[in-house]
Amino acid sequence: MEEVIKAQLNEDLFIEDETDIFIFIAMEQTWIMQIILNLERRRYNPRLEGFSENIVPQFDSKQFLRHFRVNPEIFYLIMNSIVHSLTDDNAWPGGVEPILPEKKLLVFLWYMANQETLREVSNTFAIGTTTVHEIIMAVSETVNENLVNVINWPDANTQQAISRQFQLQSGLPGIIGCLDGTHIRLSSAPGGDKDYCNRKNFPSIQLQVVADCDMLIRDAYTGWPGCTHDARVLRNSSLFDIAENGQCVMHGKFIIADSAYPLRNWLMTPFRDNGRLNAQQRRFNQRLSVARQIVERVYGHLKGRFRRFREISVRKLSRIVSLIISGCILHNLCVLHHDDVEAFIDNDDDRHPNAYPNIFVDGRDGALFRQQLMNTMPL
Repeated sequence: MEEVIKAQLNEDLFIEDETDIFIFIAMEQTWIMQIILNLERRRYNPRLEGFSENIVPQFDSKQFLRHFRVNPEIFYLIMNSIVHSLTDDNAWPGGVEPILPEKKLLVFLWYMANQETLREVSNTFAIGTTTVHEIIMAVSETVNENLVNVINWPDANTQQAISRQFQLQSGLPGIIGCLDGTHIRLSSAPGGDKDYCNRKNFPSIQLQVVADCDMLIRDAYTGWPGCTHDARVLRNSSLFDIAENGQCVMHGKFIIADSAYPLRNWLMTPFRDNGRLNAQQRRFNQRLSVARQIVERVYGHLKGRFRRFREISVRKLSRIVSLIISGCILHNLCVLHHDDVEAFIDNDDDRHPNAYPNIFVDGRDGALFRQQLMNTMPL
């Protein structure tokens, strides 16, 4: 048999001796391995085809809202604001067809609305996993660049209007916003840094917002590790510096917060309950608590509507921050357009995993102002 093979090789390939045969076999094995590698690279991954092109256009407004967590009106508002940044200016030269801006925005909203993995999003939209990740981050950054003004600090006239609304709700005059923090769960700590693990021993990143009486986020600040004290996050925010200089809160007006924060003349916190509070102090604390419920509802809506905030799997800190700010912008758009906000409010179980008491000295001016507020508070 071997003699037959050798004869055939000699006849077909001009092989003269056994050395040539071994060389040929080695070359053939290398060639076969290369083919296998190329097949691996080009392996076909079956995906759903035409979901965004054929299925989504058939959704009515309720179906679109259920899947993407915003109504079509908000979708097109965002689209008109960012389309110029998502469009490839170069003519399509052939090869892989470019992804349209509308599809990119659908991918981003789907990702924010769900807790699906990148692979699952990839299969739904028939796009490669790496491309899905690139689209999500590109759209997030573009939303932040073009719609950042959706989160804006109220001017003097708006502060007066907000104050009147809060007074009708709580009986306390002068409130222009509620400040509080929450923890956004992470699937893993960025860079393996243990500081991101909070006292409940799960990795998280801090989000601090100021919300008004209509549930609009007026200021958002994020990026600090989960182990950080709420008051320290505040002290390192631009809001604290500006408010301390009297530049953002009108005279006689104030923001309210819980007892984890320091008392200032622009930041009112409850009287510390040491078991000896009088009736007037307890009533003041109760009214402050009623007013502060608005920020709890904001976080409930943010995490209930955009379920990505129940746990973010992105690992790079700057990209985590970008996604969180994008979510705050989306939240405000939903509030401004009355997009069925109440239906999406859920309980936020991760608001205070650390439960730290205030670590900073209360301001003397703040204590005097709080006393005056309590003394003039209607019964």
